[in-house]
Amino acid sequence: MHEESSEFGSIESANFSLWSPVCRQDGSDVSCRFDVTSPEFLGINQADSQLLQGFVQAMDVCTGTVEKWSVQRFVTPYYTYSTDTENWQDAFRLAWRVTLSISGASRYRQCGKVGPYPADGLDSTWTDELSILPLEQEEVVIIANEGPVRDISFLEERSAGRHLEEIEYDFPDSPVRQVRYHLGAMHLPTSIDAVRQILDQCRPRFMVSHSSVAAGRSAWQVPAGWTEIR
Repeated sequence: MHEESSEFGSIESANFSLWSPVCRQDGSDVSCRFDVTSPEFLGINQADSQLLQGFVQAMDVCTGTVEKWSVQRFVTPYYTYSTDTENWQDAFRLAWRVTLSISGASRYRQCGKVGPYPADGLDSTWTDELSILPLEQEEVVIIANEGPVRDISFLEERSAGRHLEEIEYDFPDSPVRQVRYHLGAMHLPTSIDAVRQILDQCRPRFMVSHSSVAAGRSAWQVPAGWTEIR
């Protein structure tokens, strides 16, 4: 966890997409969690305040100063474009889960969409030695957004209630439910079949690809109006 303060700064180049923000207001403080992917050959290591201030601006959720944050690297089939590929490097997409705290917010509103929010920036802690491609051993997360059935009992039984995260995205028009199943560190080349089995169980109930979510009505909504904080 890093603790720094900075005002909004300029961002240098377009490199990131932001997904599935969950933001909560408590007085003049705002907490926010979201996923980050990179369409370019850059990524996030520890992140820095300038990059994260730019992310907050891109989501347009509040004003304020990023005070502290954490970054978790993981891979998931959710952000790929083909969940049925036999190539393990194509079956998993590298992503980062960012959690941050914002202080001194003077206005706040609910986010209006699952994503993507295009964002510009560079992480000053990123180096060329860090891989933008999935390594053989990575933390794996299955992400699925609700479909016609809201039944996750099969995942609850499989996970025994552990490492299973449910998120309700409180969008202005209607909530969107997401399930995140944390499988832990896995050897990706030998894990494709096990992951595909879970995806096959999810498909009748949930949407397991970001591309299917983006096509859905609930993924794109008008954001809520601004709430002034005094």
